Parts: sequence; structure tokens; C-alpha cells
Amino acid sequence: MTKEVTALLAFCEGAHEVAFLQRLLKARFEFEKVVWRFSEFPSPFNSLFKRNVERHAAQDLSLDMAHKFYLPDKVLRRGDNLALLFNSGGKTAGKLAQVGGFLADFLDLHERASTFPNDAPLVVGRVRVLFLHDADGDGADRVRASVKQTFATIGERRRPWFTEDWTLDAANPNAATALDIASYVWADAQGVGTLEDHLMPVLRACDPQRCSKAECCVDELFSWGGGNRDPIAERARRHKAIITLLGQREKPGSSQNVIIDQASVLDPAALLAHEGVASFTRFLEAFLDMGQPV
Repeated sequence: MTKEVTALLAFCEGAHEVAFLQRLLKARFEFEKVVWRFSEFPSPFNSLFKRNVERHAAQDLSLDMAHKFYLPDKVLRRGDNLALLFNSGGKTAGKLAQVGGFLADFLDLHERASTFPNDAPLVVGRVRVLFLHDADGDGADRVRASVKQTFATIGERRRPWFTEDWTLDAANPNAATALDIASYVWADAQGVGTLEDHLMPVLRACDPQRCSKAECCVDELFSWGGGNRDPIAERARRHKAIITLLGQREKPGSSQNVIIDQASVLDPAALLAHEGVASFTRFLEAFLDMGQPV
């Protein structure tokens, strides 16, 4: 008998958001990473992923493009809850439109998944969609407006999809929902910034002395800001450099994404205790209707 599961489709602006979300789902909600063959995925993912790879092979497109936009970077599971994390490669109109094409293909198949599961042991029932972005210098309101406009209709047939208005979270200006669609935009108290603005205080709390030395090191080696450089983007670049440097003893040669996902410099207890992260955790818990495992 086919068993029904709930799926979260998380479309993250970049690989660092994917790494962060995976770490949080593991640390706070006890999700576990799964490695499935296409045939082992719940319907309709079992046929959708296979079809997307075959289509890309036929069109002779790069594997990098296929991976970024048509296959999840990470898949996690906790009981009957599945989380598929995608790196959408940015939040430009073009990048979001490619996500819309994937969603259109998925929804077309999802409508028939329970009737025609294609021998899958699991079938996707309820679906929630999360867009996880940085505010950068645009601000959360503008980022959310872009998402709503882009996803009002999706796919080549312009299927109506995002038809509701955002409902802002009264306790968290970075969060908003529209039924089973959610947006979380990483921003500072001024409404601009990136995820790294919330990771830096965690690093400073975990090891103040080492973090201070890393900050001095990157500031001595490189110049930040000045000229026509975007100050928000420069701040983010500096933070990325510091985070990457701090993880090199444990993960030599690794990128920031690996450091965020795996390195102990981001202590799980300190990470979850930081108010910026805790606010996101509370929002995610409510959106997913999921408390801490007992």
C-alpha cells in the first residue's frame, strides 16, 4: 500500500542558504539526510527527476544547469516529512522563472500522483514551498514583491499559482506566508543584509578571540568598501571571508558552504540560541506545523 508523505520544497538563493537550512533541520528538528535512487523517491518526484535528466540530456545542456534547477541539492526526511532543498542560483527574474518552470512540471504530475504512483512506495500529499533569500540592499518587501509577481503564473502555459497576498508575520518582519507558500528574507534590523549578518554574531559568541583575529586578518589582507562598491555586498563578502577562514583548521580547503554545514566553529547550541536564527526557527516550526521531536 502506498504511504503518503508531506513535502517541503525549499528554493534557496544560494548554496550557503542550502547548507544553513540543512544544518538547522538536522540540529533543531532531527531530520536526516537520505540518498535515494530516482525510483525510490515519492511519486511524482520519482518520474519527474528522471524525466528532467533525460530532457536535459536530449537538449545537450550542461550538467551544472541540470543540477541547479531541476534536481535538489539536499534531501532530508523525518518520519512522514520530506524536505527537498534546491539552490536556485540567485533571485533574478530569470532564475525565479526557471524555478517556476520546475514547479509547473511538478504540480502537473502531483495532481495525478496518488492515482498513478508509478510503483512508488511513497506518494506526496501536502506540499509546502519556502523561498529563502537575502535582502541584500533591496529590502525584504521588494524581494517578496518580486517573488509574488514572478510566481503569479508559472510554466509555459502560464498556469495561475501565486494568487494570494502575503501575510506578514507580526513577530518577525523577515517572514511572510500565503497559505502553503512562505518567504523568509535574511536581513538586519534596518531591513537589509544577508544570512551572514546572523552568522557572524554566533561566531563571535563561540570563540571571541579567534573570531577577532580572523577579522583582523582579512582586514589586513584585503580592502573592503570604498569607491562605487555596494556597502551591503562588501559587508557580505567580508563576512564570507571570515567564516571561510575560521573553518580552515577543521575543514582545510573547504568553501563557506561546507563550513556552515559541517564545521564545529558554528556551535549548534550557540547557533540555535542566537535571536536571528531562533526567530527563523520559530517561523519554520509554525509553517511546517512541526514541533521538536519527542
